[in-house]
Amino acid sequence: MHFFIQMMFLGLIGAAIGWITNYIAIVMLFRPIEPVKIFGIDIQGLIPRRRDEIAASIGKVVEDELISIDDIWGKLLSDENRKYILSRILNTVGSAVEKNVPSFIPKPLKAMIADYVRGIVNKEAEKFIDESAAIMSEKVDIAGIVEEKIKLFELKKLEKIVLDVSNKELKMIVVLGGILGFIIGILQAFVVRVL
Repeated sequence: MHFFIQMMFLGLIGAAIGWITNYIAIVMLFRPIEPVKIFGIDIQGLIPRRRDEIAASIGKVVEDELISIDDIWGKLLSDENRKYILSRILNTVGSAVEKNVPSFIPKPLKAMIADYVRGIVNKEAEKFIDESAAIMSEKVDIAGIVEEKIKLFELKKLEKIVLDVSNKELKMIVVLGGILGFIIGILQAFVVRVL
């Protein structure tokens, strides 16, 4: 009976240690947000301490693996959007030519001039759109944009989102720490008994 009590006592101590350490580890993902000195050592949550590195890493992954500027231009300049842009440009240019050609020029001649200008614009607009997309692609830094947004994201808000999304899994980690601690405590009792 004495061994059973010792085994249960060590099991419960192990469970408490496992539960507490896993709980502290999860809390320390985000807390403390600002560094706190304990025994001369700066203690800070993992995410607040490594926020800049995490932001840069996520930005790079987003740009390299998830979405590139070419993907964005591909969606923005799909055939349907390209036709829409070109038709808007041609209609605007045609209207501007017809309005700005002097009134003493006959309407049929105005229409011919407008059609001629539309033809030139139509030919050049496609090239202009492609060249502009290439130039803009070099200027847009998706990784930098994502990194900056993450750096500006409020840590308490991020913590709430992560905890809301993964609350069940995080609780399971804490419980598992308790279970493993209990098992290790019981094994310790057997080791102590054998020695």
